Amino acid sequence: MPQFDYDSLLWGERQIRSVANMTRADAREFLQLASDIGLRPRVTVFPLNAANDALATIRSDSVDGAVAIVP
Repeated sequence: MPQFDYDSLLWGERQIRSVANMTRADAREFLQLASDIGLRPRVTVFPLNAANDALATIRSDSVDGAVAIVP
């Protein structure tokens, strides 16, 4: 049985990318609906000098929504 490199496959940083398959009209309709119902993203903002804290928060899965690191 071949060895399994757990460190590189399980614990490395990952990126998630998505592709929206919609028309511009669909996007306009969605954004209008989001505005009409007051949809707001949940964003936790960290200053750049607290980037390590932001990463720790993400890794601990203790954030609800997105994390932004700003200068």
